[in-house]
Order: sequence, then C-alpha cells, then structure tokens
Amino acid sequence: MPLTSLQSYILQLLAEHRDPESFLAGSTPLNRNTLRYSGDIDVFHDREELVAAAALSDAKVLQKAGYSVTWLRQLPSLYSALIELNGEATRMEWVVDSDYRFFPARRDDLLGFVLDPVDLAMNKALAAAGRHEVRDIVDLVNFHEKVLPLGAIVWAAVDKSPGFTPEGLIAEIRRNSHYPAADWKALVTAEPLDPALVLARLRGALDEAEAFVSRMPTAKAGLLFLENGKAVQPDPDHLDGYQTHAGQRRGHWPSSAEVSSAMLERYNAKD
Repeated sequence: MPLTSLQSYILQLLAEHRDPESFLAGSTPLNRNTLRYSGDIDVFHDREELVAAAALSDAKVLQKAGYSVTWLRQLPSLYSALIELNGEATRMEWVVDSDYRFFPARRDDLLGFVLDPVDLAMNKALAAAGRHEVRDIVDLVNFHEKVLPLGAIVWAAVDKSPGFTPEGLIAEIRRNSHYPAADWKALVTAEPLDPALVLARLRGALDEAEAFVSRMPTAKAGLLFLENGKAVQPDPDHLDGYQTHAGQRRGHWPSSAEVSSAMLERYNAKD
C-alpha cells in the first residue's frame, strides 16, 4: 500500500468532504495497493465552479488540523497546493475533468468517493497514449493485471476520446513505452522495479490486446462487456452472452437491476 503516512492522514481527514461530484481520481486509488508511490493527490470535479469551493474548503480543514497549505496555482479549472506536516510534503490538486464516464463515482471506506477503477483504467490508457511518462506504463500494467485486461480497456476507452481507434490507441501506447534508465530510477516505489520485467509484461498485454481487438466487430467499439455484474474482456466469438454497457454523462449503473445489484455488492464487499 504505498501511500505515504502523510497522504493517508490527508485522505482520511478529507474523506467525508468527498462526494459524487468531488472525488478522488488519478493514480492514488490504484497505488494504495501497488508498489509505486503517487507524488500527488487528485480530486476531480464535473463542473468548474466546484473546483475552487472544494479546494478552499479542504484547505481550511487541513489548516485547522495543523497542516501547512501553500498554494501553487489558483485557476478556475485547477487549484494546486503543497501540503506539509512534520517535514513531510505532498502535492494536492483539485481539477475539473470530463463528466463522461461509464460508471458513477463510488463510495470508498478510506477515500470517501473515488472514480470507478474501470474508468480509472481507461483514463490511464488514454494518458499513456498521449504523453511520455514512465509512471503511466507501470500503472497500466497494474490495471491490466488487477482490474481489466488491456484489450477491454482500450476497446471501451475510445468512446472517451473520439478519433482514436482501439488499434491506434494500442500503437500510441507502444510508441510511448521507451524510457531511459534515469526515468525508471526517478520512480519512487516501495521496492525496486525491474524495468525489463515491467516492459515484458507491458508487451505481453499489448500483444494480447492487439489479438483481441482484431477479432472484435468495429460496430461495438466503445462498449464495455459485463458478465455476472463484472466488466470483463469478452470472447469475441460469443458476444451475445454478455451485457453491453455504454458511457454517458456522469456514468450510470447497468440497466439490469440484477447486474447492478451484483456490481454494488462486489464493490461494497470487505476484503
């Protein structure tokens, strides 16, 4: 669980201030169960007017609890601050982001409300295709292995970024997957990562994803497939055995009450 002690305290302190329109996203919800430390805490909002209100409210709570809050940026769509206590520091950002997603933000015992892991995975795939950051590759491998296979991630993610095809998204991720040793050394992790092993896992995931999307019907690009209340990578030869799920503004649970109930039970289950 590589959250720093400072990040854990901040998240617990502010958890009750998160809601379905002011929720944790970015890498923090994933990395509490992986080896990579996140350098910041991201709070997403569907509307620009919510950003400043949430940032200033959270800052008051933090300052009352003894934290130092130093503002780095205060823009309508982005507030950024350095949070410090007892020699530890982390960055926190409150931003506006697209409200188009597959599922609503969901309640989390530690973090308050978080972006659904499947939407987090799609956002990470789009980030890995659009920028050159080694952390994106590390996170994407974890999403592939712990949340949803990469083929299903990129297949649905193109609905969030019109103009991309699944094949094109895979190609861009592959193109952005070459990093010098210095970039790997700059990652802060609980244990050392083996770049060769991570890249081998990534190549395997990309190869599997390419094989998967090549067998899928183009007309169904941008859809998730559900089985027993869980997003899965379907068998392209038996698509009629799955429920399809499309994105929409602010996300939604599946139309089937039975599937929706199964998903909620899975998310609310205790470890």
